[in-house]
Amino acid sequence: MSDAEKFLEQANADFAAGKFSAAAENFRAVIRMHPDVGELYINLGAALRAAGDAGGAEKAYLGAIEKRPKSPLAWFNLANLLRETNRGPEALAAYRKADSLQPATAEILNNLGVQLYDMGAIEDALKQYDAALAVRPGYGDALTNRGNALQRLGRIDEAETAVEQALAQAPQNPVYLLNKSSLLAACGRHVDAIAWADKAIAADPGYTEARLKRAGLLIQTGELEAGLREYETRFQIPNWHRLPAIMPMPAWRGEDIAGKSLLLWNEQGFGDALMYARYIPILQDMGVRVSVMVESALMRLFKTSFDDVAVFDLKGLPGNADLHASLMSLPHLMRTTMQTIPADVPYLFPTPGDIRIWREDMIALCNGKPAVGLIWAGNPGQSHDYTRSMTPDRVQPLLARNDICLFNLLIGPRGDEIRDARLIDVRDRLGDFAATAALMQALDLVISVDSAPAHLAGALAKPLWVALSFDPDTRYFLGTDENPWYPSATLYRQTAPGDWEGVMARINADLNVFIRTKAKS
Repeated sequence: MSDAEKFLEQANADFAAGKFSAAAENFRAVIRMHPDVGELYINLGAALRAAGDAGGAEKAYLGAIEKRPKSPLAWFNLANLLRETNRGPEALAAYRKADSLQPATAEILNNLGVQLYDMGAIEDALKQYDAALAVRPGYGDALTNRGNALQRLGRIDEAETAVEQALAQAPQNPVYLLNKSSLLAACGRHVDAIAWADKAIAADPGYTEARLKRAGLLIQTGELEAGLREYETRFQIPNWHRLPAIMPMPAWRGEDIAGKSLLLWNEQGFGDALMYARYIPILQDMGVRVSVMVESALMRLFKTSFDDVAVFDLKGLPGNADLHASLMSLPHLMRTTMQTIPADVPYLFPTPGDIRIWREDMIALCNGKPAVGLIWAGNPGQSHDYTRSMTPDRVQPLLARNDICLFNLLIGPRGDEIRDARLIDVRDRLGDFAATAALMQALDLVISVDSAPAHLAGALAKPLWVALSFDPDTRYFLGTDENPWYPSATLYRQTAPGDWEGVMARINADLNVFIRTKAKS
């Protein structure tokens, strides 16, 4: 046996044993002896990808493509890596290249469908799943993914059939079990959904996505402590967030930190920072010196809202502190229960001068009519945006009213979807959340889907009406028109999946009462 054969044999053995870094070193040894064998680069990429070295894996796959530009396997592996690293357009192009080199391959068609699904092209994704099933009838991955797509399209009965067909192929497949859980939640069967998430975890105890789904379901159904505790498993996902790995101080684990300094940082969306900022004054009352890292759009609002809190740009380097924590972990670290949710609002404060300017402007803009802010959609990149956001036609009943003064508060391209003189557009004056907060303080009411501005209005203690999907975000819980996080909020829930018409009808009817009440005040 040659030296190259020995290294290759050891590399394959290491890979099979889960020793991915060792496998990569042995594949490199073989490549040094046979640098023109493209398949070796694919193997190296697979080992590096499994070892968590995404950059090295990409370089290896590109090396394979350089040696074998017509290798569908090299393009397919590169596409999978690009999808995992959230480089959607590049991944889509690589999948299409693999498909062109090796048409009618079930795995390529299925993964191409997954990428299209991730990018919101659900109908196109469904076509790819169907094509994969035409090549390989009974292909479980394509069946369960087909179920996901049909669910998003509102074809629930067909979705359930596809998910059940996948489970018939592999009853213990944890992904299929979790997809069943998601389907049940979308149908409003949350207790059953928890049971199926439990089955997914039992099938694969290391399946973090299943534990996160279970966490959300527990929170939705009021098991707040257990759900918050389970949600901490998100940090087990490799490369979940860039900051923990570069923090020079340890993470806070919930121990007594009176007299110490704590650096908080925003982990996910704007809404999360706005919601969990409520814990900052509580920590200060405990004797903690707080600093916080948030996006630039939030910095001015946080500076005006919290005394003695240093505010840094999230894109920068961490400052000095004894400990650090994600803002999203604070409910868990502070041992929050349904009975102890801190709801002392307002806790965010724009500058009084900015509020005064807007109130003066309202006199001219609204001519005595109630001023109402409107947000009909959220960030399209959010994973459940397809259920929480409305299309512009859904808010036409509000635009048709002549007894309110309606303001467009939807920042970004989606806010351009409605160009109507009846919707006052002052977004050019809303350069950050502090500016939006000042405007909201001058409004009489905010009507919003689940979005960052909804959290802002709630944190300001403004009258807030939230239009919610049938299976809403966990923080809105289930079965109530109130929200313990935001006392000023009223929730308008869909009574069936996709029932925005019913939601808007109830909002419109309540507006009549709101206007009459305001006229008497």
